[in-house]
Amino acid sequence: MTTAKTLLELAGADLSLPRLSDAALAPLADEPVIEKELPNAFAGTDLQARLQAAGHRNVILAGLMTHMCVSSTARAALDLGFRITINADSCATRDLPDGRGGTIPAATVHDVALAELSDRFAIIARGSGALV
Repeated sequence: MTTAKTLLELAGADLSLPRLSDAALAPLADEPVIEKELPNAFAGTDLQARLQAAGHRNVILAGLMTHMCVSSTARAALDLGFRITINADSCATRDLPDGRGGTIPAATVHDVALAELSDRFAIIARGSGALV
């Protein structure tokens, strides 16, 4: 099973930095948790209905992996009428095989995925104050 920690290690993240505890990252008692089985967080879930019921049209995305789940969800969200902002510093991905025996570094995959999304699908926020 691929975990977030494994993906961050593959992406070359420095895991020796201080981390929040699992308890600090756990959802609040009244906070909904939506489990997904596909890269697009809207597919096979009630995410769209929950966002609409709450009157939310603006959605901020963060997560793993930039080129897959974040990208798929952002693209679907546009089709569903949502406005998407992606916090670039809160996303990561992994090295990918280039199909010729080499590897495309995770940083390049991440940057290209964000560039593609910024062309039409999402606003890309960068830096610690970008979402304030």
